[in-house]
Amino acid sequence: MTPASTPTSTARQRSTPRPHGRGVRVAPAHRCRRIRRTVARRTLVAVMTGLAALLPLAAGTATTAAAQQAVSQAPLSIPFETGSADIPTSGRRAVEDFARGLPDRTRVLVDAYATAAADAPPHAARRLALDRALAVREILSGAGIGPTRIELKVHGAATDGPADRVDLDIRGAG
Repeated sequence: MTPASTPTSTARQRSTPRPHGRGVRVAPAHRCRRIRRTVARRTLVAVMTGLAALLPLAAGTATTAAAQQAVSQAPLSIPFETGSADIPTSGRRAVEDFARGLPDRTRVLVDAYATAAADAPPHAARRLALDRALAVREILSGAGIGPTRIELKVHGAATDGPADRVDLDIRGAG
């Protein structure tokens, strides 16, 4: 090393900023703060999630009974009259009870099945199933389930079980 290239003191070397683009890349200070905040948030969420898992135990049997009721009710199957999208009264009450028993942030999957007459167009069964799914979604949203928590799946004829029905199932937190 030549005398001109050797630093005169260690303190001067630390206080001299390195230009970006040469040598070691230095993250801007705002980026470091953002990374620290993100890590802190994720840690807080992990801790809170762990505590939330313990809450039903601390709150007693009422909370756990509601959660168990929602899980035991899933899946729920609502039969329909052939060729009709009108929900029977018993089916309406079952959907409302299903919605009341759901824990917060639980998503609902609505599977709708229908059969059409032999002389009907090919899309008639799917259209009838869609009408049924929309009717069930309306009851769920009336019971306080947000539209982003409801997922509709429309099928034609069912391959198993009753042909004209709507199945409700839970998806877990979303």
